[in-house]
Amino acid sequence: MQFSAALRRRALLALAGTGLLLAVGLVLSQFIPTLVFTIFLYYASRPIYQRLAALPFPDSIREHALPYRRQVHAAATIFFFLLPFIALLGYTLVLLVPELQTFFGTGGLGAAYLSSLQDLEPGSLPAPLAALGADDLLTMGPGELIALLRNPTVQTWLGRVSSTLVDSVSVLATILLHGFIMLAGTYYLLTDGPRLVGWFLDTFDGSGVLSEYAASVDDELSSILFGNILNALVTGIIGIFVFSLYNVVAPGSVQVPFAPLVGALTGIGSLIPVVGMKIVYIPVAAILAVSAIAAGEPSALAYVAGFLVLTLVVVDTIPDFLVRPYVSGNRTHVGLLMFAYILGPIAFGFYGIFLGPILLVLIAQFLRVIVPYVITGEVNAEQTSLTDFGSSES
Repeated sequence: MQFSAALRRRALLALAGTGLLLAVGLVLSQFIPTLVFTIFLYYASRPIYQRLAALPFPDSIREHALPYRRQVHAAATIFFFLLPFIALLGYTLVLLVPELQTFFGTGGLGAAYLSSLQDLEPGSLPAPLAALGADDLLTMGPGELIALLRNPTVQTWLGRVSSTLVDSVSVLATILLHGFIMLAGTYYLLTDGPRLVGWFLDTFDGSGVLSEYAASVDDELSSILFGNILNALVTGIIGIFVFSLYNVVAPGSVQVPFAPLVGALTGIGSLIPVVGMKIVYIPVAAILAVSAIAAGEPSALAYVAGFLVLTLVVVDTIPDFLVRPYVSGNRTHVGLLMFAYILGPIAFGFYGIFLGPILLVLIAQFLRVIVPYVITGEVNAEQTSLTDFGSSES
């Protein structure tokens, strides 16, 4: 059987396209955590973007701004929502990392780098430099300065300091690069994402099954990433600040141990069905009550009661009223979602808290939409969801 020249050209073009896709995939695989966070930021900011898009432009700028309304709304969403949120999250991590370091010991998270930063503190100067003042260094002659720099102790200290500075610049440059990619990716997803998806579906989706699959995945990811995970992040941040402020006024016997860490755990606990963050702060309150009694300070139990009321109102209730109303998805089984939250970070690392649910949604909606189409050849938008299947068994 002989292939025509046109068929050979099509095969070669298909092979070249496959090679290009593999090359793009190889490049993107180096930025998986950044891409996952970009997807989260997109779904977290899209409701804000949509609210802004519904607002009318003032008449004075309508004519000039209307052609760029998507860009204006996306930029406003990033500057007035995403950047403050990322700054607050970064500051929270600054509070949390030392607690993790203390909790896990000297060999814990970032121990080598954090300890090397101490070489930059004035109190860590080697003896030959510590004995000299700033005026002494300025008045030293070239010979004295060379002799000081040749001191083995000074050379060792300078080597550590230079290495720490280089590492710090490298870390800062990496953070800025990935931060730029995330913000730029979020911007273009907000402005051009729907058009790109529309072009893809118009070009390759003759049956309509991909449109159904994309719509169901988008609905669930919007619910999970904006609703559940954003609620957990907001709750964790509030918990960190509330518990830290509580420790400022509470007696030592009833202070929350590792307050920023416990606050972060309340956010994670909010992802657990039914009991939620109560699995964290109620045992903590019980420990504080036992501590007050053991210390012979029954009057400190009033602070424990205040801790419970404060946590219930500010940490547990308020985020639910502010964020939970956006949680509307009901297709992904809550038990499977819980396992995705737990197993995702174990399998993929810190970004697994987002990647785990994303993979779960992709697989669950593939089984709900695509598999029946493969078997029957028909597109059915009313397939039984995993939630329906779970409820039918109970």
